[in-house]
Amino acid sequence: MAEAPRQSYYDILGVPPDADARDIKNAYRRAARAAHPDLGGSAALFHDVAVAYETLGDPRRRERYDADTGRGRASTPGAASGGPGAGRPPGAAATAGRTGAPAPRSPTRTSVEDDEATKSAPVYLPPFSPSSPPAVPLILAGRQLHGSPRQPGVFARRSSGVRARIDGELRTSALLERSLLPTYPAARLVNGVRFEDRDGTTAGSVLLAGYRMAVIDSFTASPGNFSWDGRSLRHQGRPVGFEVPRTVRAVQELFPECNVAGWVVIHGAPDNPFAPVIDVPPGFDRASTALVQVVNAGTAVRTIRSFLSSGPTPNVVQLPVLARLLAVAGS
Repeated sequence: MAEAPRQSYYDILGVPPDADARDIKNAYRRAARAAHPDLGGSAALFHDVAVAYETLGDPRRRERYDADTGRGRASTPGAASGGPGAGRPPGAAATAGRTGAPAPRSPTRTSVEDDEATKSAPVYLPPFSPSSPPAVPLILAGRQLHGSPRQPGVFARRSSGVRARIDGELRTSALLERSLLPTYPAARLVNGVRFEDRDGTTAGSVLLAGYRMAVIDSFTASPGNFSWDGRSLRHQGRPVGFEVPRTVRAVQELFPECNVAGWVVIHGAPDNPFAPVIDVPPGFDRASTALVQVVNAGTAVRTIRSFLSSGPTPNVVQLPVLARLLAVAGS
């Protein structure tokens, strides 16, 4: 039986060989979401998409690939003829005609399996070689901690709100470095992330592990309970403004290959990690996977780790994603 022809990188992204850089980038975003393991794809399919984009998204690598393969020879009749499947990102065929249908979920793992997976040695993807170097220098890729909390100027420090945020970010970074990173080798913590071209967004720290990303904003608070209903945050009955939901959406747009969620970590007294108390309405599911969670320091590590470790292949370090994240942070 004849072996099926291997798909070209153009076929994997669903673009013609003469596609320009913008078309390739847009196709990658669509293909990455379709292939994402959390959204019904698979780690193997997502890996193929990542490798294809790493090659076609770099002009020199693309030129070398085109020379080696004859300009991305089409390998499927549909892609070559413009018939069914042409330009369709990976995974689209399986969901065609099912608009609005829920994507199949990855098999559920137990907490014990999650814990063992996070303790495994990190796996770096996509594979690299001397002729195809990694997107991040290995000396950087191997580090778990990158960047430092933001340090505003002297005048900004006079604001009590700015001081509360600075103190919160410092305490959250120290907490994650002390309590999460040592037991999660594949986790990469990037501090001081800025989105200068995205108005109304903020993120003190971002944690990347596997195919998931946690966006974390932090601040210290005066004594008194908070209340959180999944949409609005209040302190002693007064509304507290925060931009984490908007930031999560912006980061999801920037990193379509990841499943992004947000955390607001509120720090109270230094000697009591479970202060302040954060009240929720009766029946509120604290364990649900929400766009944003509001937690104190005592529950931050557990909830963030649970989110990251419950994703597919949580011990993977995605080198292209880490490279772009470090660029945003200016590391």
